[in-house]
Amino acid sequence: MINDAAPDRDVHDINPVALERALRSASLDLQQIIATVAGRHLDNGRRRYSSSAQLPTWRTLLTIDEQVFENRGFLARHNEAVRSTFVRFCDSRLSGMDLDEPIDWRRDDDDLPVVYLLARALVQANATDMATQD
Repeated sequence: MINDAAPDRDVHDINPVALERALRSASLDLQQIIATVAGRHLDNGRRRYSSSAQLPTWRTLLTIDEQVFENRGFLARHNEAVRSTFVRFCDSRLSGMDLDEPIDWRRDDDDLPVVYLLARALVQANATDMATQD
């Protein structure tokens, strides 16, 4: 079977429509995987981040990133060319942070890791949900 998202070996070019489709599929897949993995580590923000609870650290985010990109299903469903388009924690300036410090969710740099962006959205959404429930 031919993988439409793989580079066209005859002309050394990538089919842009197939690549866009593959990236969209991988993005949706990543969102679901990150939500699942981050939910385990961040406890969905419900109990863990009460006023007396400890905030998540950069090490937690690094752990989430590693587990997400080592997910066997994700690795099997998407080829390396597509997977390599996502910014990873280890490839960003965030990797230089003190890993035991709390995450600064206010970062707005270019090329933030996908795990940071989606985990931040989850934490913010859960904080909003909790605020409306109070």
